[in-house]
Amino acid sequence: MKNLIILCCLLCMVIVSAEAQTTSPKPKTTTPISKPKAKTTAPIKRVKTTTPVVKSKTAIVQPTPQKEVAKSETKTRIATVKETKQKNMTESYKTAIGLKFIYGVSLTGKFFINKKGALEAIVRYNNAGGFGSNIALTGLYLQHNEINAVDGLRWYYGGGGYINHFSWADKDVESVNTFGIACALGLKYKFKNFPIAISADWLPSYEINQNLGISAQNGGLGIKYTF
Repeated sequence: MKNLIILCCLLCMVIVSAEAQTTSPKPKTTTPISKPKAKTTAPIKRVKTTTPVVKSKTAIVQPTPQKEVAKSETKTRIATVKETKQKNMTESYKTAIGLKFIYGVSLTGKFFINKKGALEAIVRYNNAGGFGSNIALTGLYLQHNEINAVDGLRWYYGGGGYINHFSWADKDVESVNTFGIACALGLKYKFKNFPIAISADWLPSYEINQNLGISAQNGGLGIKYTF
C-alpha cells in the first residue's frame, strides 16, 4: 500500500511537471526584417544640345515716313546749293594781272591765298595835273564776299599800306616821299567761261609822315586777265 501511494505521488509529480512544460511560454523568434536596399541609380549625364544661331546680315529696312524723305531731300538740295555757291565763291583762277584807270594809270596784280582772301599789289603813276610825276606802290589784303543776286559778282574790302614818291616838274624843288595807310572797298565781276574780270573800287588813304591827312584820289576802274 505504501508503495502504491509513493507511486501515485511520483505519477502526479510527473504529470504536473509535464503540464508545466507544455504551458510555459515559448520564446518568440522574430525574424529580422530586411530593410529594402537603396536603389543605386547611375547619374544621368545631360548633354546640352545647342542649335547654332545664324546671324543674318540682311538688315531690316523700315520704310521711312514721307516727312523724313521730304526733309532729307530738302537737306540734300540745301547742301547742293551751298556747294554750288562755294564753287562760285571759289575763284576759277588764282592769279590776275591788269590795268586800272581814273586816278592815273595803275598796273595791278592779284593772287588768291584762299577761297575769299587775296593779296593785291598796285603800281600807280600820274602826272599830278602837269605839276610833276607821282609814283605810288600799294600793297593790300582783300576779303571777297558773294552777291547772291548775280553769279560772278562779288564785293570786297580790305586794307594795307603804300609808299608814294612825288617829283616836281621844277627841278629846283626837292621831291617828296610819303607813306601811309590805305583802305579798299569795291566790286568785281568775273565773266563765266572767259578769263576776264572787271572791277571798280575806291582806295582812300591816310598820309602819316608829312601830316597831309586823308587823300581820296586813289582807286579806279580795272580790267584783269585771269589764269
